Amino acid sequence: MAKWYSNYKIHLLIWLLYMIYEVLSLGILFHNFRSPLIYLSHYLVVVFLFYFHANIALPNATRNKKVAPYLIVVVVLMELVVYVFAQYTVRLFLDAIKISATPIKALDTPFVLRNVYRGVLFMGFSTGFYFLRNYVAERKKTAALEKDRLEKIIQQQKTAQELVLAENAFLKAQIKPHFLFNTLDFIYHKVNAHSAVAGEAIVKLAEMMRFAIHTEETGHHLQLANEIEQVENLIYLYQMRKNSPLNVHFSYEQGVKELNLIPLVLLTLMENIFKHANLSNADDVAFLELKIIKDQLHIYTTNLIEVKVVNHSEKSGLKNIQKRLSYAYGDEVCFAYQTSHTHFSLQIEIPIAFLKGPF
Repeated sequence: MAKWYSNYKIHLLIWLLYMIYEVLSLGILFHNFRSPLIYLSHYLVVVFLFYFHANIALPNATRNKKVAPYLIVVVVLMELVVYVFAQYTVRLFLDAIKISATPIKALDTPFVLRNVYRGVLFMGFSTGFYFLRNYVAERKKTAALEKDRLEKIIQQQKTAQELVLAENAFLKAQIKPHFLFNTLDFIYHKVNAHSAVAGEAIVKLAEMMRFAIHTEETGHHLQLANEIEQVENLIYLYQMRKNSPLNVHFSYEQGVKELNLIPLVLLTLMENIFKHANLSNADDVAFLELKIIKDQLHIYTTNLIEVKVVNHSEKSGLKNIQKRLSYAYGDEVCFAYQTSHTHFSLQIEIPIAFLKGPF
C-alpha cells in the first residue's frame, strides 16, 4: 500500500484538486451542492475511464501502426457507449437508494449528450496523459542510453590512457636496463684496465639514469633542454663503444630548449637510429634535427637502413611515441614516417602553443 501511494500520490493530489475545483465551481454557479456520495460515484466512473483509456485501450489500439487509426475510432466509440451506460447505472443505483435529487427513468437525449461530452473530455485528458507519459519514458530511456554511451566512451578513454601509460612505463623499463647492462659491460672492461675514459662513461650513465628516474617522479612533461642533454650523453656512450666514428648528426635550435614535451621522445628516436640505421657510411649521415617553423616544433630524422635488421623491425618504439603524442596533444600532432628501399625518415610536427607553460 505504501509503495502504491508513493507511485500515485501526485495522481491522487491532482484528482483531488480537480474534483474540489469542479464541485465548487458548479455548486457556486448553479447554487446546487449535492451529496458527496453522488460526486464520488460519478468520479469513480470518470477515473476508471481515464486510466482504462490510457493504460489499456490506447496501448493495444496503437500496436499495429497500419490499422491503429481505425482501431482507435472503434475503441473510442465503444468506450463512450460503456461510459454512458456506466453513468446511467450509477444514476439508477442512486435513485434506488433515494440519494439522487432528480430521478432518471430512461436514457434521454440530454443525459446521453451530457455524458458523451464528459466522456470525450476525459478521454482527451487521458490521451494527453498517455502521450506525455510515453514522451517522458522515451526521454528517460534516451538519457539512460546516452549516459551508458558516455560512460563507455569514458571507460574506453581511461582504458586507452592506462594502456598508453603502461606502454610508456614498459618503454622506460626497456630503455633503462638496456643501456645499464650494455654500458656496464663496457665500463667493467675499461675500469679493469684503469682507463680514465671509464670514469667519464660512468658520469654520463649516471646522468641518464638520473633523468629516467626524474621523468617518473615529476610528471609527463619536461623541458626539452633536459632530454637534449641526455641524447648527447647517449651519443657519447655509443661513440665510446664503437671503434669507428658514429655518422650521426644531432642538431637543434636554441629556442626549442625552453619548450616542454613529454619525455623519452628524443631518446627513443635516437635509440631507433642506433638500433636500425647503418652508420658506417660517412657520406650518408643519420640526422636528428629539431626546428621551430611557423609556430610548430618540427622533429625530423633520416637514416640509411641497416639491411640485416630491416625485415625484423616492428617499430614498437615509434608506435608508442605516436600513441603518447596523440594522447598528450590530440589530433593537432602530425606524425608520419616512411621507408624507402634504402632510407627511413620520420617527421613530427607539434603546435608550439601546446609546448609552452607549466604542465
